[in-house]
Amino acid sequence: MIFQKFEAKTKEKSSIIGIGLGASEYHNQKILQVSLNFLQEYNSEVSFFGKKKNLNKLLDQNPDLIKNSRVRFIESEDPENSIFEFLKNKSLQSIIRGSLSSSKFIENIKIHLKSEDINRLALLETYNGYQFFYGPVGIDECNNLENKIIFLESAIKELDKLDINPKISILSGGRIGDIGRDAKVDQTIQEAEKIVEFVKEKYPNIMVSHDEILIEKAIEKKSNLIIAPDGISGNLIYRTLVHLGGGKAYGAIYMGIEPTIIDTSRVGNDSEIYGALILAVALSK
Repeated sequence: MIFQKFEAKTKEKSSIIGIGLGASEYHNQKILQVSLNFLQEYNSEVSFFGKKKNLNKLLDQNPDLIKNSRVRFIESEDPENSIFEFLKNKSLQSIIRGSLSSSKFIENIKIHLKSEDINRLALLETYNGYQFFYGPVGIDECNNLENKIIFLESAIKELDKLDINPKISILSGGRIGDIGRDAKVDQTIQEAEKIVEFVKEKYPNIMVSHDEILIEKAIEKKSNLIIAPDGISGNLIYRTLVHLGGGKAYGAIYMGIEPTIIDTSRVGNDSEIYGALILAVALSK
C-alpha cells in the first residue's frame, strides 16, 4: 500500500505546514476539522491562510483554537500570494493548496519559485482499495509528447525516492485497431507507442506498456503509475473515480519543485485533505 509508506515516514518527522482556505465555509470547516484530527496523531503545526472574513467565520465557531499553539491563522487579502511569502522566508516547510483558487495558486508557484513547468502526480485509490500514482490531473498539463516525457521522468524520480519500482501503464484515446477513425485519437496512440519505446530504451529495468484506452486493464495488471492521454482526460478520470466512483484521492505532489507543495481539489473530501497533510510532512525537508 503506497499511502502507508508515506504514513510511516510521517511518524518519524514533523513539519510546519501552510494550507489555504477559500470562500466556501463548508470546505473550510472540513479542512479545519481534518487538520485538527491530523494534529492529534502527528507532531506538526498547521497555519491556515485566508481572507479575514473567511477566517473569522471559522474562529467564531471554534474560539478555543486561539489557544492552540500548533495552529495559526494568517489573515491576507491575497492568501495565494501570502502562503508563498511565508514559504520563501522559511516560516513554512511545506504547503497545501486546500480550497484556494488553482489558477491563482499555480500563478504564484511560477512567480515565487520560478517554475514554468507544472506537473502534479496524484495518489489515487480505487473503490476496492488498489492504490496507484496517476497523472496528469491539470487540464493544461501534458499537452504534447515532449511534456508527457518530462512528466513521466519526473514521476519515475518520485517513485524512486519512495523505493517503489515503477510499473507503468500509458493510456491513449483508443485501441490500436482504431487507427484511422480520428486524427486526434491516432495522435494519442502514436504518442503512447513512442513513450513506451522511450522508456524501454532509457529505463530497461522498468516495466512499461501501452494499454490503449483500457484503464481497467492497467488496474488489473497492478500498474502503480498510470499516465492519461492528456490533462483534460486525466482530470475527468480523476473526478469520475473520486467523486462518482467511490474511489479516493490522497493529494497530488507538485513534482520537481522545492520546497514541498501538495495539491488538493477545492472540493476534496476528508481523505484527500488528510492524505495531503501526510504527504506534506513525509516529503518535507
